Amino acid sequence: MPEKIIILLALLSIPLLPTFWAILDIPRRKFASTRKKIIWFLLVSTLPFVGAVFYIIFARRHTLPSETQ
Repeated sequence: MPEKIIILLALLSIPLLPTFWAILDIPRRKFASTRKKIIWFLLVSTLPFVGAVFYIIFARRHTLPSETQ
């Protein structure tokens, strides 16, 4: 029984990984404007998996890494 709970928790937490990664990545990137950065951060944090996938596919390639890392 405990192994089933562990497997279930692992399967339910996998979709959260892109969200946590995006939340950590957004402040480290340069966006065209601060407004776009805030909008992406709000989108990722309010729509956890979907917002993170949209950020990774559509927005991340249009940004540059920040120099202060």
